[in-house]
Amino acid sequence: MSLSRSKIEGYMLPVKKGKYYDKAQVDAFLQEIANDADDTLCELSEKRDRIRELEQREESVAQALLMVKQLSEQIVQKAKTEAEKIIMESTARQMEIEQEVARLEALKVRYRSDLESEIRKMMTNILLEVSGQEVSDQ
Repeated sequence: MSLSRSKIEGYMLPVKKGKYYDKAQVDAFLQEIANDADDTLCELSEKRDRIRELEQREESVAQALLMVKQLSEQIVQKAKTEAEKIIMESTARQMEIEQEVARLEALKVRYRSDLESEIRKMMTNILLEVSGQEVSDQ
């Protein structure tokens, strides 16, 4: 039975033989109060245990969140470092390719010039042979 403050304050013990209370009724009421106090204390103890358990869980969750945060920061930093490395490598490779393209362009120009010069020499020799003049090696 759950007792409330108003129930206890409003409880009227019947008076026996003038001004004395009935001992059995007083004892029964005190027993009821004691039982209710025991129930309340037991419930309070269970709630304290539950609070401690929840506080421990909360602490564990907070620690886990901190670990996750630190791990995610490490992952982000590692990804940034890796990205910078990739960018640097690709920039270096791009420069190598651009240098190779420039070298090949220069070779193309030189070979074209050499080829054009050789063709002019050959055409001159052919024209000289056709016109009957003696061809000299130039």
